[in-house]
Amino acid sequence: MNLSEISRTAILALTCRAVESEKENPVFNDPMAVLCLERVLSMSSEEEKKRILKWKRMYAGIQARDAKARALTARSFDSIANLFISNHPGCAVINLACGLDTRFWRIEHERCKYVELDLPELIELKKEILRDHLDYELIGCSVLDTSWIDRVTSEGNSNFLLLGEAVFYYLPKEEVTGLLQVIAQRFDRSQLVLDMAPEKYTRGLWKRLIYLESRAWDIDVSFASGINHPRDIESYGKGFKVIGEAKGNVGPIITVSINAA
Repeated sequence: MNLSEISRTAILALTCRAVESEKENPVFNDPMAVLCLERVLSMSSEEEKKRILKWKRMYAGIQARDAKARALTARSFDSIANLFISNHPGCAVINLACGLDTRFWRIEHERCKYVELDLPELIELKKEILRDHLDYELIGCSVLDTSWIDRVTSEGNSNFLLLGEAVFYYLPKEEVTGLLQVIAQRFDRSQLVLDMAPEKYTRGLWKRLIYLESRAWDIDVSFASGINHPRDIESYGKGFKVIGEAKGNVGPIITVSINAA
């Protein structure tokens, strides 16, 4: 698998969910993640397999607390999605920068239109891994390529739930600002749910420590953007209003209404 550093984080997140799901008393149950990881391992090179098995050992051992925190973050996103679907049956749920997420099988997908998008390399990998299970639309493009908005809003731009788990803090702040401004302009009576890193994690010693921690996982990534307070998001787009906050493994999980009626 010839994946970029940022795309490798998708396999890391998948490994975390699979390990947590296999625990005796899991806080999070994701059998599709277990299946997906088994298939990733079966098609990995020896070097890749060695790295993934190392991640499994870390999440089952010294990083068990981190595994639980990441799983609880995913569970929070699922709960918010199910609440939105319950209140807006027939809505559209768009999973941004989905990676190897298995959220489709964890939420009430029968009551919504579900779409995922990510970089073409990850979408092709996902199609190969879950070829006999996929029953929803996947779009192969960067979240920053706003042509995805044209595609998903071809029949209307309201009643959307946009999910951005573990994506925005990896993007430069100017790109985050630009994307959120477009989202604010293009969607009505919808919601955005995203987690953001604290601003302090994006500079100085904190940024260096985050980078060094990523190296322990054999990945070269760091946080590129953050916020000081959840309500800072309201300044990113006209029509944004923060209506919910929850604890995430990196920073707050923020629910934002978009141009509410």
